[in-house]
Amino acid sequence: MHILVLSPHRNDAAFSLGLAIESWLAAKHRVTVLGVFTRSATAPFSDAETVHPNDLLSYVSGMRRKEDGELLKLLPKLRMEDLNLKDAPIRLRCGTDGEFTVAPAADDSAVVKIQKALAKLDAEMKIDAVLLPLGLGHHVDHLVARNAALDFGATRACAFYEDLPDALRNGDAFDTDRDTDPAVHDEVASLSQTYTPVLLKSGHDAENGIKRKLKMVSVYASQIDEPTMQTISNFATRYGAGERVWANETWVADGRLTSVTI
Repeated sequence: MHILVLSPHRNDAAFSLGLAIESWLAAKHRVTVLGVFTRSATAPFSDAETVHPNDLLSYVSGMRRKEDGELLKLLPKLRMEDLNLKDAPIRLRCGTDGEFTVAPAADDSAVVKIQKALAKLDAEMKIDAVLLPLGLGHHVDHLVARNAALDFGATRACAFYEDLPDALRNGDAFDTDRDTDPAVHDEVASLSQTYTPVLLKSGHDAENGIKRKLKMVSVYASQIDEPTMQTISNFATRYGAGERVWANETWVADGRLTSVTI
């Protein structure tokens, strides 16, 4: 089957679903990651501050494209598509401080572009299942991408992934000692349908799963520091070296998606 992951930024698919993507590819599924807001001037953990402001957008966008290339070396069967839209600090002029506070605008031109891209991909290669960002942390780019794709997901197997590291922004959004996370359930409840928590198993034991996730996350070194990389990879232990999504009935009923309802 063909699985599409909608990744608001280049790193989001690997941060939140790297182990699942690897498992789907190993099971001979086709997996495509559609990067949406891939034109960016934000690379806080790089040498971007040394670049002339006129060159910053092209420099950072190129750097982040190369990071995608490094992920493809780890997952060579993965297909990546690039929508090449400007991210929120540029598109909405909200700055990096406003990404998590500005609300999605009904007239954001990105919505139509995302919907057209999804329709085009479906026409070309038939999408059987789609994964969308849940929107934890309320990053405006994640919410815009999610909302633009809701109708597309409603007609096929669809699941929402827990955005990392945005889900950890408030510190108490996740608690490793409990299975119920108020922030997650509130976000799921805001959606129009009922979704079931589903564990995507990686096939790794806990130790090797953490190492493998860290290897995938670390290719996006311009976006996060080393402690955050470790936090994201360690998070896989919460789910037994897996990753959790919130899935619709069609997804849960499809046994090809290597998942276990929890």
